[in-house]
Formats: sequence, C-alpha cells, structure tokens
Amino acid sequence: MGVNVLKGGEFEPWLASAQKLSADGRTLTVDIDKKATWSDGKPVTAADVVFTFELVKKTPALDASGVSFSSVTAQGEKTVVFQFDKPAFTQVASILQQYIVPEKYWANQKNPVTFTNPDPVGSGPYTLKRFDPQQVSLTLRDDYWRSKIQVKQIRLPVVNSATEISQLTSGQEDLSGGAIPNLEKQYVDKDPAKNGYFYPTYGSLILVFNHDRGVLKDLHLRKAVELAIDRQQLIQLVTQLGATPISQTGLDAATQGKWLDPAYKDAVKTDLAAAKSQLQQAGYTFSGGKAVKDGKQLTLNYIEVSDFADSVQRARIIADQLGKIGIKVNVQPLAQGTYTDTRAKGDFDLASYGLAYGAVPWQVYNPLLNSQFAGTAKGGVAQTNNYLRWRDKSTDDLLNQLANSGDEQTQIQLTRKLEKIIVDQVPFVTLSNITAGCAWSARNWTGFPDKSNPYAICAPWNGGPAFENVLAQLKPVK
Repeated sequence: MGVNVLKGGEFEPWLASAQKLSADGRTLTVDIDKKATWSDGKPVTAADVVFTFELVKKTPALDASGVSFSSVTAQGEKTVVFQFDKPAFTQVASILQQYIVPEKYWANQKNPVTFTNPDPVGSGPYTLKRFDPQQVSLTLRDDYWRSKIQVKQIRLPVVNSATEISQLTSGQEDLSGGAIPNLEKQYVDKDPAKNGYFYPTYGSLILVFNHDRGVLKDLHLRKAVELAIDRQQLIQLVTQLGATPISQTGLDAATQGKWLDPAYKDAVKTDLAAAKSQLQQAGYTFSGGKAVKDGKQLTLNYIEVSDFADSVQRARIIADQLGKIGIKVNVQPLAQGTYTDTRAKGDFDLASYGLAYGAVPWQVYNPLLNSQFAGTAKGGVAQTNNYLRWRDKSTDDLLNQLANSGDEQTQIQLTRKLEKIIVDQVPFVTLSNITAGCAWSARNWTGFPDKSNPYAICAPWNGGPAFENVLAQLKPVK
C-alpha cells in the first residue's frame, strides 16, 4: 500500500487490497489483491510476502524501516498475518509500504545485499528494457493487473537542468522530477498553456551532524551551526518552488500541524552574535575571523552528491554562512555511489538529507533517530537510516512508546516530547520544507496533476501507487 501525504497520510491500495489491525495492536492481517501477478505471469502469493519480510528481518542492511514483528505467516494464497510482541499501531504504515520481491528469484541469492538483480521481476506495471549510465527505459506490461495505463514506454534519460528545460519545451521530454532553477520564469511563462508544474510539500530538508565525530558531540557547536544558517538566503539562491523555512522539529506546520507543538512552529532565526557566543561556550576563541581551539581553526567536512548541482550550491552557501562565524567548511562533491557509501560508513561531518512525511511522524523520526540504527565512525558499520549516529535513551524511550500507542492524543503528546529533544539538543538542523513533484509538458500528454487537481505527487522517483495513479490519468494528445 501507499501513503498519500496530500491526503493526511491516507493508505492507498496497491499490491495489498485491504489491511486490518486488531484492537490490541498485536495482529495485522493483510490481504493481497487477488488479481496481482508478477511480470513473469505468476501470481503474487502470501509466500512471497512472508519470504520478503523474513529476508529483511535477517538482513539488517535491507531493513529500511526498522519494523519489529515476532512472526509473519501465510494464511492461504493471498492473506498474510503479522504478530507483534507489543502493540504496533505506528508500525502499520511502514509494513504496508514494504516492497515485495518474488521468492522464486531471491531465495537462492547467497548475498542479497550485493545482488544487482540484473533481470528484475516485479509486480508493477512496467518491465525493465534498458539500464545504463545514460538512460533507464521501461516497457508497459500487456498483462498488468491493476490500472489501465496508456503510456506504453517510459524513458528516463540522465540530463542536467539546462538540457531539461529545452527538452521539455521541444516536447522531447514530457515530465521532469528534478529541481529546475527559476522554473516559472525559465519554463512556465514561455508557454503557460502547455508548460506546467505541481510541487506540493513532501517532507523536510535537514543538515545532518555525524555525532561520532568528537567536535560535533558538543551541543554548543551544534547550536552555533543552527544559529548561523540563513535559511531564507538558501531558498532564494537555490530556487525550490514552494520552499519555506520551517520548524526545527522537521515538521511543516501546513501539513503536519496537528503533531507540531505550537511553541516550535516557527523556524530558527539567524543570529550570528548568538552563534559566536555558542562557539565561545564550546571553548573557541576568535582570531583573524577564525574560530580557534588548541591553535587550530574549527574545520568540518561537508559531503554532497556531485551530480546534484543545486545541492552542491546549497552546501557551498552553507559553507560561506558558517565561515561568518569562523568555521571552515570543506565541501566535498562525490559521485552518487561514493557519497552513499561514505555517508553510510560515517566518513563525514556534515551532510544534507531529505525527510519524507508518512502516515505518522514516527515514520520520520524512528529510522532517523533510533539508536538501534546508529552505526559507528569511519570503517565501522554501514547505515541506511540513522546516519547521524544519534544515541539518546530518552529519544529511544519515546520512540518505543510511540510504536506501542494506538491513541492519537497520546501519540501527539509523545511526538511533542520528541520535538522538545530535537529543539533542545539539535541532533540535526532543519533548513526548509521539501516540495516534490514535477514540471510537465502538455504537448504529448494531458492529465498531469496541478494546484486545481492535486490528486498525486508526480515526481517519477517517488514511484509506488502515487506515480502509477499519475500514469493512469494521462491521455495522449490527438
């Protein structure tokens, strides 16, 4: 199932057609769509689901959500039952969003972590036709079981922002999920009848501290960074449609308002004097515009993906902003694979990270802050979740209580206690909300979402039922 952020975290059927959690929160029953088949024509079965969850449970590197169930069993061909030792009210969404793999093709893999799956078999509407550094191509299944889709082929070429605009304008490209600078001026205004976009709030953008780095264990230093960053300047210089500074909690009041403590609804204001004061409390002195301790300038390493020009630009602006309080920041652009490996292994001081909202804030906070996902420093355990290496008993206790609570008011109270920890202890710095969606061209296809018809997030990288729903709405221009 998917979670529709645009509808307050509602579940949307996909591979699963229905789900029911017992009153005590300890038993979850999930029904698989009876029509569901794999792209090789075989039915998707409860055995495939059981296999997937058991594989994830015994392979931590594949566990992206951290759901803990005591057992998962098949009841017939199309029903799966999960049992939990504790109430699992907040874990339901994470379970329902787990992608399922066919047991037939994965059961004999000696190392599922390194398995590249060169000929993937899936339950979605498309099969892989081409995959290389220049382009990914997908072909619509003739036998797809769920939606009636008219888009027979999908091409995903690798292009930069400048090329994207020209290809959209010429009709070579129909949709882009990238961050195009000055989108309205450079693209939409040139042909408003055919050029459009839809970028709703999807989550939040944060600056991650690596808490295994000695200097970053100092709260005063983290607060100094928090106070020195000019969020409005970041948004103005690195254009992102609809972006705005938001609460340090990482929750956007516009979409997550019921969870957000009113005391924390406003973004942190830039205050360089206060930032320098925090550095002084951390034991630094200022000499020639440099923050110095033990004769050395405070220096931090900031990693970013080299292919994302806007992200690298943002990192360099943050480096300039921190330079105003004497901190030297070395921005290190890395190839995507190297970046992912470096971040997972903890060989960095700072990194940016996007948080995607879900059905409940627990889905955001648990993988990010739960110490069970905290790896070690360079050369240690690679992590796919808690890149911060944040370890705090109070945080863990609140996350565990949230996982076991089925009462919304109790969940709100517990979430707000977590927010207090985030505001007081600054495990990360929130920069802005994230808008996610697409710029589209109506030259070849119509039916894309927009502000007047916001039926789904149209970012192609978002995948899942949301993007499938977009594809199902598209009709060719005659």
